Amino acid sequence: MRTNVFLAIFKKKPFWLIPLSIAAAIGLNGLFSEINAALSFPFFFDSIWTATIAALFGPIPGIIVGLLTNLFLEVLSDFSLIHYPFGLCNAFTGLIVGLMARSGRFETINHVVIASLAVTLGNSILGAVIATYVFGGATGIDIDYIMTGLMMAGQSVLTAAFWARIPANLIDKAIAVLVAFIIYRLVRKNTLEGQTNIG
Repeated sequence: MRTNVFLAIFKKKPFWLIPLSIAAAIGLNGLFSEINAALSFPFFFDSIWTATIAALFGPIPGIIVGLLTNLFLEVLSDFSLIHYPFGLCNAFTGLIVGLMARSGRFETINHVVIASLAVTLGNSILGAVIATYVFGGATGIDIDYIMTGLMMAGQSVLTAAFWARIPANLIDKAIAVLVAFIIYRLVRKNTLEGQTNIG
C-alpha cells in the first residue's frame, strides 16, 4: 500500500515548514527567472520551484507560490505589469503537479511526461489568451518573433500566440516537472527511510 507522502513529510515537523518553503521557492523562482533573462534564453525558468512545492506540499501551496512568484517578478521589474497577469500560468503549473502528486500519479517517468504535457498545454492556452486579450499579442519576449512569423503566414493573433508558446513551454515545463519529480522522490525516500529507522 502506498504511504501517504504528505503525512509522512509533515509528521513531527515544525509548523513553519510550509510558509518557509513557500518563501524560499518564490525567491528561487525569481532568481532563476532573472538568470534566464540575463542569459537571454528563450524560456522562463520561473516555475521550477512552483512545481517542486506543489509536488511536496500539494496544489494549494503550489498555486500560492505561482501567484506570488509573478508578483515578486513585478517588484524586480519595477512593476512593469508584464509578469503578474501570467501568474495564472504559474499557478496552473502548481495546480496540475500538486493534484497529480497528491493522487499518487507522480511516481514514474510516464507520470512526468503526462504532467509535462498537461502543464505545457495549459500554460500555452492561458498564456496565449492573456497575451492576446491583455497585451494585444506582443509581450516583449522572444516568443513574439515566432508569433509574428505565424501571423504573417495567416494565423490569427490568438492562434499564433498559442503555437508560438508550445516549443518554449514544452522544454521549460518539462525541466520544471522533472526537477520537481527528482526532489519529490528524494524527499519521499529519505522521509520513509527515516520512519523505518525510527520504527
